[in-house]
Amino acid sequence: MIELNHINVDFESKNTTIHAVRDVTLTINKGDIFGIVGYSGAGKSTLVRTINLLQRPTGGTVHVNGEDLLSLKPKNLRIARKKIGMIFQHFNLMNERTVAGNVLYALRSSTLPNLEKKRKVTELLTLVGLADKQNVYPSQLSGGQKQRVGIARALANDPEVLLCDEATSALDPKTTLAILELVKELNEKLDLTIVIITHEMEVIKEICNKVAVMENGAVVEQGSVVSIFTDPKEPLTQEFINTATHIDQALAKLAKHPSVLNIREEDSIVRLSFVGENTNSPLISSLYSKFTVTTNILYGDIEILHDTPIGNLIVTLSGTIAQRKSAIHYLAGQGVNVQPLEQIQLSDQSKVISINRDKHIL
Repeated sequence: MIELNHINVDFESKNTTIHAVRDVTLTINKGDIFGIVGYSGAGKSTLVRTINLLQRPTGGTVHVNGEDLLSLKPKNLRIARKKIGMIFQHFNLMNERTVAGNVLYALRSSTLPNLEKKRKVTELLTLVGLADKQNVYPSQLSGGQKQRVGIARALANDPEVLLCDEATSALDPKTTLAILELVKELNEKLDLTIVIITHEMEVIKEICNKVAVMENGAVVEQGSVVSIFTDPKEPLTQEFINTATHIDQALAKLAKHPSVLNIREEDSIVRLSFVGENTNSPLISSLYSKFTVTTNILYGDIEILHDTPIGNLIVTLSGTIAQRKSAIHYLAGQGVNVQPLEQIQLSDQSKVISINRDKHIL
């Protein structure tokens, strides 16, 4: 559906060249909800704007639905762009127009009769849950309602692709979830291919089936959301995931917990990640019977990502080095990802407590 091949975007200034996007190649299939995540300045918004050529790349090719957009003449490019809707962080509504007027404006070049245009506007506002707001002005709407208008406007020309550039960043958490749920419904009802730009892995976790992680203009990791969450390869990806799964918050709380402060030489603290059926297996309880390793669960949660259960535990393992090593190898053999937590910063002391003094157990 969307193929970006070796995309580069450079910006020239007086004394230097800024490489905003560096050799990015992505394939986004029809029906995907594809997330691109990164911190501010990572190049993700610049990258997504190359999909509809609001930003022309310095190098590389852009194909959407089989068309090479960079080879199109201006008239044909305008036609192609109508099939790529876009919504923004700050809504970009026209305050002097009503809700209906904002959506109708997107149909200004349509050949539909005026009555058909008005009917379509009504249908779109009903679709996004604003049937009763047609004659209201943007200043009378909440942030979530404004974004729904933006979504209706983006759908006016029956796009096949919807680009969402930080579309929920200006919204509170409850409203964000409602907007994401709406976007997911539109993906299913209208068979839309959706690209979501965000700096929040929580958004990726909530709605996307695939994700690319960007840093300094480059994609450092990409794959299915399940594979990325269960087996991240890059430190930046792990950082995003720790935030989305609340591991960071858990570690901060554990720093104050007596069981952390009383770590013994024969203890290790590890993070265990389970996928699918393993979340239902009594693996932890079997460690004592098999290896005489005592397990103390300090934190745990289970996420459901695309019907796949994913579990995370932070546990202490108590026993000899040989016992712990055997237990950890057993867990790994059962499909459990084992990650040592080498240290925890004590929030009430100016020091760090080392956890895995015997890291060679892994």
